[in-house]
Amino acid sequence: MNRRDLLKALGLIGASATLPPLFAKQAMANVSQRSLANARAIIDGEINFSAPANLPTVINIFMYGGPSELAGNLTNIAQINTDSQNKYTGVRGDILQAFDAVNNNGQITSHGFWADAGGMTMEDLVAGNQMSVYRTINRVVDDNKAHRESIFSAQTGGVRTMDASGMGTVLAAVLRVKMPGVFDNPDNTPILPFVTLEGDTVLYDLGDINDLPLWLRSVSLDANFNNPYQRRTLSALGTGTGATKSYHKCIIDGAFVDCSVSLDALAASVSSASKFDRLSKAMAKRIELDDYFSTSGGLSNPAAKIPTTDVDGVPFDTNAFTTSFGINQGIRTFTNDSFGSNLRAACVLALENPGTRFITLSTGGLGGWDDHDNSIAKYEQRVTNLMSNLRTAVRLLRTGTTTAAARGDVVINVFGEFGRNVNLNGSMGWDHGNNMNLYTLGGSGIANRALGKVVGSTKVIGTPGQNRLFTSPADGSPQWEPFSIAATVYRYFGVANPEVLTSDSLITGAHSGFAAIDGFAGAIPLTA
Repeated sequence: MNRRDLLKALGLIGASATLPPLFAKQAMANVSQRSLANARAIIDGEINFSAPANLPTVINIFMYGGPSELAGNLTNIAQINTDSQNKYTGVRGDILQAFDAVNNNGQITSHGFWADAGGMTMEDLVAGNQMSVYRTINRVVDDNKAHRESIFSAQTGGVRTMDASGMGTVLAAVLRVKMPGVFDNPDNTPILPFVTLEGDTVLYDLGDINDLPLWLRSVSLDANFNNPYQRRTLSALGTGTGATKSYHKCIIDGAFVDCSVSLDALAASVSSASKFDRLSKAMAKRIELDDYFSTSGGLSNPAAKIPTTDVDGVPFDTNAFTTSFGINQGIRTFTNDSFGSNLRAACVLALENPGTRFITLSTGGLGGWDDHDNSIAKYEQRVTNLMSNLRTAVRLLRTGTTTAAARGDVVINVFGEFGRNVNLNGSMGWDHGNNMNLYTLGGSGIANRALGKVVGSTKVIGTPGQNRLFTSPADGSPQWEPFSIAATVYRYFGVANPEVLTSDSLITGAHSGFAAIDGFAGAIPLTA
């Protein structure tokens, strides 16, 4: 069964309020060309699923614009500098030198990170078993144009699958089918299971799963958890005068009444018939969420949830600091920009509301990664701020908020849609390439999760002195297609054979799917 067939089956199951029966004959006819006697049996037969004892939460951070790999991989920098159209040493005189803490010079850290581009923070995170870096996420299958976000952020393949279901939607559908006692009804589904802090994103594209119930679709929040479910002013009329005048009123039969109460009562009365059942459930969910955001026991003001110090006694403070050898390390709390605020909100949400399973955000606020010109100085500062925020996020997850306990089962994945050349072009920047890094943090409490590793080695390919100069996985090095990032997420949630969800018979090289990257038996790296 190919991926498209499977997602159609998942979509049809998602359209059913109860199981069984699953489908009408007309719906059955829509499942590709395959005759399905029992779609539930197909799902059970195709997806090998074992729910983990504690479902994790994944925070998915996307770096739009194509990030250079060099902050996390200076291991080839000497050859790159020799072969590059413009010399790195002309911009960064010590970039070929090993980092020297005594003399405070050199850029290549012990793991080959770029010291002034967040490298010292990366070293700390790796040494503390809080982060692993995978250096050979290299797109070989279906090599499409750059800036095609479906390849990396939705993990849905090439041109043919641009409108396929996103990773978050696939995960929601699988959990509904495989954990029906938890995810198949708004009365028992956790509050806010799927959240975006970046607005509309292809990670939640419905694609073939076009009947996913409302309570499993993504909810867009802002960095301050302002209540998105509160009914706004419905009338310019009201009661009272001046500052005490109330505008949250409707006029029904000539009298002022409370709009929310009246509308909820009206919705309940007209949706009692079975054909309005979905409306009734949606209204009930809205009321539940409104109450959750509006009461003292619900979400509020994430900035106020940050404790004074972390579990190790290190303050969360806004003063910029450097290491004892002078390397800029950013600040010890979240940066005062949209990325820092959104990441803080994501971590607080994961801690305060453990029913949230998948949170998406971008690195907007740090600046984009489309570094075609005058890139080095901007890139160093941007990656420093990125890693500073990620370090703070890990500290917060290990510490807990002022009102919620720490969690060891929250994973943070950071990646982009493609990599960059290593040639320093005529504009002193980097053009598009294939190879890139995956930074994965947290989740140390997840069984078999591998942290504290730097995996994959690279070589330089291309013609010296010309623009098309890249790194590529070295001979014998493990490498992965970007689809394996999605496979790893599915695996964390209990899918033992995520290849079923990452395969596509119509994409050359993708017919057998892609395994998880790390931490699991069968996570075999691709070499071609």
